[in-house]
Amino acid sequence: MAERAQDRLSRLLGLVPYLTRRPGTDLDEVAAHFGVPRAQIVDDLELLFVTGRPGHMPDDLIEAEWGSGAVFVGNADEVSVPVRLSAHEAGGLLLALDYLDSARQAEPEVLASVRAKLATAAGEVPGTAVDAAPPRIPADLAATVRAAIETGETLDIDYYVPARDELTRRTIRPLRLRLGRVWYLDAHCLTAGGDRSFAVDRIRSATPAAASVLTDGAAAPAGNGATAASAQEDTGLDLVLSPEAAWLADELDPAAQGGTRVDDARGPGSVAVSLPQAGRAWAVRLLTAHGAGVREARPESVVSSALQATRAALALYDRADPPAQEEHGAKD
Repeated sequence: MAERAQDRLSRLLGLVPYLTRRPGTDLDEVAAHFGVPRAQIVDDLELLFVTGRPGHMPDDLIEAEWGSGAVFVGNADEVSVPVRLSAHEAGGLLLALDYLDSARQAEPEVLASVRAKLATAAGEVPGTAVDAAPPRIPADLAATVRAAIETGETLDIDYYVPARDELTRRTIRPLRLRLGRVWYLDAHCLTAGGDRSFAVDRIRSATPAAASVLTDGAAAPAGNGATAASAQEDTGLDLVLSPEAAWLADELDPAAQGGTRVDDARGPGSVAVSLPQAGRAWAVRLLTAHGAGVREARPESVVSSALQATRAALALYDRADPPAQEEHGAKD
C-alpha cells in the first residue's frame, strides 16, 4: 500500500533534527530507527536536496551526504529542532481538555498533567500565549444538573424563552450536557411531553421537582398553574414558506429550537419549517406579521387566531375620524 503523504512529511520533519544531532550515523541504523527500508531513507535524502528556504538558490537548500554509508546533513539550522505545536494547535487541544474537564469525561489528575505539558510547550515560543476556555456553567447549577443526570431525578426549571420574551416553568428529566457554541442540556420535558434541548445560559433556576412530579404521558395537575400555562403555550407551529419569504427560515433557526427545516418542500425555493416549542401568542404574532409569505400553516387554532387579529387590525382603518379624512383628501 502506498505511503500516505502525511506519514512521509512527519518522517522528513523528524529526520533532519535526528541526523543533525547524530552526524555520521549509518544509513541502515537510520532506516531501522524510522522503521522503513534503506531505499526509502535514500529517497528521503534525495528529496531533502531540493528542500529549503524560499528562493531555492544553492545556499538555501539542505545539504545531505551518504555515499560512504554514513549520513551527514548541513545547512538545515531552521529545521534542525523537533517540530512543536503552534499556539493555535496547543490552544485547540487545551480547549478540548477544558471541555472534557467541564463535562467530567476524564480523570482530573490526568487532565491537569496533560494541560500543564501543553501550556509549557506552547509557552516556549515568545509571543504565543494561549488563552482558550469554553463557556462555563455556574457551579451550583452544574452540580444540580449533573446530580439529576446521574440519579434520573426530575427538575423544575425556570427557563427564559427569548422568542416570546417570557419566563416559563418546566419540569424536565435531564439526559446529558453537551457543548456547542454554548452549553446545552438535553432533557425529556414532561411539561411539553417530548425531548427538548435547553440553552443552559437561559436556565434561571433549577431545583428538584416536587413529590407530585409529572410522569411520562401524564397530564399536568389542575392546581399547578405555571405548569399548565406552559403546556398550553407550547402548541408548536408548522409552516410552509414561499420562496419570497424563505429568508424567514434562517431567522427562525428551527434546529436551535428543536425543530426541523426542509428546503424545496412545496416546489423550488419553498421551505417547510417545524417549530415544536413555539408558543401560541408568539405564533399568532408571527403569522400576522408575515402571513403574506406563508403558503401553509398549522395548527388551525393558531391560523384562526392570526386571522381574527388581522381582521381586527384592518377594522381600525374603517374607524378613522371623518375630519381627518377630509383634511387629507377624500377617500377613493
